[in-house]
Amino acid sequence: MSSIAYVTDDRMLEYHRLCRNHEMIFWRLSSKKRFTDFHNGDLLFFYARGPMSRKKGLIGYAHFDSIRRLSVKAMWDTYKDMTGYDSYEKLYETISRAAKGQEIPKRLNCLYLKDVVFFMTPIWPKEVQLEIPSNLESYCYIDKEDPQITVRILRKAEEHGIDVWSWDSAEKPEEIFREDAVRHTVAMVSREIEAGPYSRRQLTEAGRLAAAQAEEEGWERIRGCKTSCFRADPESIEIALPFVYGQKDRTTQTQMLLGRMVMYSELLKKEESGKQIRFRVLGESVPDDVREMVNRLNERL
Repeated sequence: MSSIAYVTDDRMLEYHRLCRNHEMIFWRLSSKKRFTDFHNGDLLFFYARGPMSRKKGLIGYAHFDSIRRLSVKAMWDTYKDMTGYDSYEKLYETISRAAKGQEIPKRLNCLYLKDVVFFMTPIWPKEVQLEIPSNLESYCYIDKEDPQITVRILRKAEEHGIDVWSWDSAEKPEEIFREDAVRHTVAMVSREIEAGPYSRRQLTEAGRLAAAQAEEEGWERIRGCKTSCFRADPESIEIALPFVYGQKDRTTQTQMLLGRMVMYSELLKKEESGKQIRFRVLGESVPDDVREMVNRLNERL
């Protein structure tokens, strides 16, 4: 799980907002600086000037899907106004200015983004204890040192409000936003709770159980965690944890399982007050007494 603050053209973003584009193409001239820890579904925050503002802030975000290498003409022919411009000439002129007299590469790195959410007002980095270099030219990871940054941004955005006008269909940006807030909160909490200790074989089995659970409707892997899953609705969050053990470490693994559940419960209640927290134990041969202990814990929560 990673989040990036991406420097972009405020006029281009305003065009996307006015056109109510839910998908976008961003381009990058240089291929020297590559994303090293950015994957499908991660968040890319727009760092630009908001309407009526002279300073830059975080004015929205989108979900990263993929990078595609395209010529300027192929980018326009494929995506048209999803590039943020209403003509090929304007797109080419902007890219030419960005090249500063250098030859435009034959192919540009094109970032395909989807599920765009705009904020009603900019979020200033200082509001969320975020430091962005003043000379930032492209992007920076914002949660490498502090995994709580993304959650703080989303919480502040919830205070400011989400721009629902920029969506013109039955789809609701509030739902996408709330899902992102819960997803990153669960991931943040998960980082504080170590899995295991597992042997290599047990870790492989735990990953297999989590992958199988994630295939069920409504479930997904916890970002940044290979062994646990969750599902959420407006009233509750359910965490699925694997129980993998051997004859010699059954007691230890039982203690670790219940300890992790208690920690998840306490930490999530601080972040998602009002939601019911429940647990599911994964395993093909979970002892009855372990399942009963998990059931009793759920009853007390």
